[in-house]
Amino acid sequence: MTKDRLLKIRVAAADKEDVQFELDRAELVLQEAVAEAISQGEDIAIVAEVAELPVDDVAKLAAHDTGPGASRSS
Repeated sequence: MTKDRLLKIRVAAADKEDVQFELDRAELVLQEAVAEAISQGEDIAIVAEVAELPVDDVAKLAAHDTGPGASRSS
């Protein structure tokens, strides 16, 4: 294998890792926003629709946010 091919593989792997990091970050931001909306009394069905998530997933996020060890900041 040539050095150019190895470099191309290395760059592609680094790009993939960068995209995965951004996806993970976006997922966390979405989860936090959903949990905050639910904790502030927003309707779970509306939050699910806006977040493009199943209501069951939003309910799990809400339950996780209010479970033991959940922090509350106002």
